[in-house]
Amino acid sequence: MNQEVNAKAQELAALIARSPEYITMRATEDAASQDEALGKLMDQYNALRSQVEELTMKKEPDFDAIADVGRQLEEVQNQVKQQPMYQALQSARRAFSQMMADVNAQLSSVLNPGGAASGCSGNCAGCAGCQ
Repeated sequence: MNQEVNAKAQELAALIARSPEYITMRATEDAASQDEALGKLMDQYNALRSQVEELTMKKEPDFDAIADVGRQLEEVQNQVKQQPMYQALQSARRAFSQMMADVNAQLSSVLNPGGAASGCSGNCAGCAGCQ
């Protein structure tokens, strides 16, 4: 990689790491990992998800049991979503993702002039839009 490009990429990474969005997201992730109520619900969610996977992989799946565990899984998922710490974490992640989308849009507008306005990334692989 070109040394100047590499240096600027490192500079951009350092700026991102010092951004309020990144700092808030990391702090919120750390706080969420320490939240006891959220942790218990996540453990319960993961156990139920594993149970659904196990039931589904059986040679002759019991669809009633899968549906029952699926309902329990959905209930726990709804409880997780109601947790204030989970909501704070999602909000922090959305803010960081939006910042990164803005950074990527800036890069795209320079690398693909005129393409950003039309929504075109300039990468035609798998795109049928222009044909």
